[in-house]
Amino acid sequence: MDTYKQIEKLYADKYNRPVSEKRKSIGDFMLTENHAVDVKSNKEGGNNFSPNMGSAVKIYNWLLNEENDLSYIFVDYNIDADFNEINVTSDTDLIPIEHISWDCLVIRAQGNGMIQKPKPLKINKNQTRKEFIEGLRGAYKEFVDKERIKLDKNERYIVNDNQLTENLI
Repeated sequence: MDTYKQIEKLYADKYNRPVSEKRKSIGDFMLTENHAVDVKSNKEGGNNFSPNMGSAVKIYNWLLNEENDLSYIFVDYNIDADFNEINVTSDTDLIPIEHISWDCLVIRAQGNGMIQKPKPLKINKNQTRKEFIEGLRGAYKEFVDKERIKLDKNERYIVNDNQLTENLI
């Protein structure tokens, strides 16, 4: 079993919940029918540059339903070389997504946009869900603007560039 799957199971077991079996579920396990929990693990000394928090569209849709909650647990670990065991060196309690500051998040190109955490975790317990969603909207606008520029450039190059076709004729 992959290390991240073992860590997800460890935390699902801690809350006496089964690990989500659906590959594309919103969280790694559900505390309740409407409260998803996503475990983000980081191997110390590894190259975890910008962990994926989830699909921007999926998270947005989930949060629009006021009955839904989404929390994260951040886990740092290493592997004991002698026993090949996972050692959790630090973890967080459940952190509601709306308390994660957009100062440490971005949306980058993967599918319809993936929320990523390229900077150290920054918590703002005073931030509301509405404020988090407004931050998501702003970050998504930035993402779309960058994608539009990139796609326009690629369209000019691939679709409108007749050099290759003219050279082949």
